[in-house]
Amino acid sequence: MRITDTSDLWWKTAVVYCLDIETYFDSDGDGIGDFTGLAQRVDYLVDLGVTCIWLMPFYPTPDRDDGYDVTDFYGVDRRLGDHGDLVEFLRTARDRGMRVIADLIVNHTSDQHPWFQSAKQSKDSPYRDYYVWRSDPPPPTSKQVVFPDQEDSIWTKEETTGEWYLHRFYKHQPDLNVTNPAVRDQIAKAMGFWLELGINGFRVDAVPFFLETMGEEPEELPDPHEFLRDLRRFLNRRSGEGILLGEVNLPYKEQTAFFGGSEGDELNVMFDFMAMQKMYLALARQDARPLAETLAKRPAINPDNQWATFVRNHDELTLDKLFPKRSARRSSRRSGRKSGCSFTGGGSNAGCRRCWAGTRATSRWCTRCCSRCPARRCSTTARRSGWARIWRPRAGWQSGRRCSGRTERMPASPPRRPENSCRPWLTAVAARSSSTPPRPNVPRTRSGTSWQR
Repeated sequence: MRITDTSDLWWKTAVVYCLDIETYFDSDGDGIGDFTGLAQRVDYLVDLGVTCIWLMPFYPTPDRDDGYDVTDFYGVDRRLGDHGDLVEFLRTARDRGMRVIADLIVNHTSDQHPWFQSAKQSKDSPYRDYYVWRSDPPPPTSKQVVFPDQEDSIWTKEETTGEWYLHRFYKHQPDLNVTNPAVRDQIAKAMGFWLELGINGFRVDAVPFFLETMGEEPEELPDPHEFLRDLRRFLNRRSGEGILLGEVNLPYKEQTAFFGGSEGDELNVMFDFMAMQKMYLALARQDARPLAETLAKRPAINPDNQWATFVRNHDELTLDKLFPKRSARRSSRRSGRKSGCSFTGGGSNAGCRRCWAGTRATSRWCTRCCSRCPARRCSTTARRSGWARIWRPRAGWQSGRRCSGRTERMPASPPRRPENSCRPWLTAVAARSSSTPPRPNVPRTRSGTSWQR
């Protein structure tokens, strides 16, 4: 590709930084990050080489799933600021030559969303068909749930009308019925709204679930991918440089369909989950061949599309593709989280820096980060991974438990991690994937503001 083409296809060479506004920078001392604080740190992000910021959900929410349970697709969580603060941040970022994308969460809403509150009250509600319902008792669906440690079915009975509603994730996140033209119009309107405010594109959450048509007869419906193409066409009309970045954790052969095949008219960019997982395998084996072999197998795609190479971000680390004989259900049980990604270390910074050393004294310590960093695994897989303890500012190192979600001031001197807290997990990956003996654990010592051997 010619260097001059990258000005139009900016996503081909972008360095994307994922961050959670709530835990990033607090400007007013209330213990919660906000847009005003984020705007103050734009120059710092520029110095890191970031060219695009991916904002995690900032919409109004009951906050039962880190903001992915939305009650208003047009609002800003008032803890983080208001629309004026958002626009000031967007203007500042644009002045520094940075683009900003936001999470597009249209697979489900919160059960507190006005649409669902109306829909569950009556079968005659105008919003009833915004969701997927069934009147007959559902069959066992425990194998289809995304979080087997939290839910045992993808259907929950609503007592008011006596019918069951669909939820592939949590029962407090009812799935939207994307086969309903009214729902599709609402999604497009929400996209158009944020584009007008200056957002440059969207990271589309859980795309395969988003396009599912469960509860409807497939032969009576149009191709679900046609809806994705409609959104792409709408985006191109409203913003010539807008992008759709998709979360599609599938094998390469299945992923290419979400690009739109050779036409490349659906998602602009997709996370490369296969390369990410083989990168961790290569680190565990201390052998680059697994990663090199995977990169060589990447399918050819339309020149306007792009694979997003990433390490990890706010979500639990996903390694399900390393062991194809293991079911996705077992992998989900181990992690208990959705899989998501960032292009660079920005996500680890946003979610994990408070548990790993090297943080600044001015940073905020969010005890909720134990659900976003490797230490979170201690509550479900301590025996497998070696992460057996979590640091909390007031209590020190503790055995793994769910956190309260409080945000507290980070101590000036970050705590020392348990020795070898990370290495045993990499050793476990290597032992399952190769007969090559793992490298012996080397205790780590703190030097300056980073962990070094």
